[in-house]
Amino acid sequence: MADIISGKSRFNGDRNAPVKKIVNINKETAASYEADDDVLDEVVVRKRIRRHKTRVVIIAVVVVAVLLVAAYIVSRVIDNYDYSSYMISASVNRDDIESSKYIAFADGYVRYSNDGISYYKSNGKVIWNQTYSMQNPKVSICGNSIAVADINGSSAYSFNTSGQVGKADTSMPILQIEVSDNGKMAAVLDDNNANYINMYDTNGEKIYSVKTTLSGDGYPIDVSISPDAKKLIASFIRVSGDEIKTDVVFYNFSDVGKNETERVVGGFNYDDVIVGDVKFINDTMAVAVGENVVSIYKIKEYPSLEHTIKIDNEIERVFYSDQYIGLVLDNSESGDPYKLVVYNTSGKQVLDTTFSIQYTNVQFDGKSVIMSNASSFVLMNMRGKQLADISFDMPVIDVLPTGSRGVYTVVNSKYIQSIKLK
Repeated sequence: MADIISGKSRFNGDRNAPVKKIVNINKETAASYEADDDVLDEVVVRKRIRRHKTRVVIIAVVVVAVLLVAAYIVSRVIDNYDYSSYMISASVNRDDIESSKYIAFADGYVRYSNDGISYYKSNGKVIWNQTYSMQNPKVSICGNSIAVADINGSSAYSFNTSGQVGKADTSMPILQIEVSDNGKMAAVLDDNNANYINMYDTNGEKIYSVKTTLSGDGYPIDVSISPDAKKLIASFIRVSGDEIKTDVVFYNFSDVGKNETERVVGGFNYDDVIVGDVKFINDTMAVAVGENVVSIYKIKEYPSLEHTIKIDNEIERVFYSDQYIGLVLDNSESGDPYKLVVYNTSGKQVLDTTFSIQYTNVQFDGKSVIMSNASSFVLMNMRGKQLADISFDMPVIDVLPTGSRGVYTVVNSKYIQSIKLK
């Protein structure tokens, strides 16, 4: 039974009125009170509660639907917004040598050269600086970690947004450097008839080493480590008679890999195809790009081939984000000289368009693609609509995304500028 207060609330009338009696109503007497507005039985209360809850649910559903529709409309408007020019919001003089290179990193950019590497906020404020002496510095980025190594040299550094995390000195020439999200580095080392893939902890100590031989495994073309540094993918090219073969091999450096020979947990063969590019998109997804094929692998502990995409045109460039795989293809026989195709990590094609800009760089900027050269900049959404075609006032070395569409860092021969499209 439910105890209810008989009569109207005393808080709606005379504050000095006495509290009315609490009565208990059973089902046998409920009918005699149905016409009495001052007394409610349990059934009526429950009906009113149900009606109230139903109204609340309906209102909530309508509000959510309206908000979703509004958000979709706003996103479509933003995603289709056309830009015709730009404004410079900040500008600093370049004080480096002409051969310095720039790359987007975290919420700013990194400048590196033969003499050192520095991290700057987007407003030009320097956060850290590391000097070194390298003949051929190359960088690798994963999340908020960046590594720089002297290719064909013997030194490598890793950093995060706060500064140096680790340093490794090798006894053999470095062929390639990769960094994980926690600052661990994987280096491919050359030793004449053999190669080594070494992983270094942030204290510079070697965590593991995989030896490969040219006669047995082949020559390592490319490697990539997962962001958590527990898995590695490598492509090896080898000659078998008159045929060229590529083996894509997966290694696992967690406890699972301890039970496997050389920590190899899977391999895939490509006959008469060179697979020159492999990349971990995230901890469990990796991509291998061959001359005429894109393979998407899933690996939690052991790898499986999830999607195979056949490519008919010659691949000129490959670029990635954590959501997409982008290919620039030769399209010279069909009008515009280039074709741009983009796939998501499920292997679905989300963009297929042609373009004619003579690009020097192409990259993802969230759900956009930006292409640039020394004199112009093109912004395109994932439906192939060109949102901006901007000409610069002076020759540009690079355009760096900031993570916000329409806002970029532009590096030219004299200045480093923050621009906003309008």
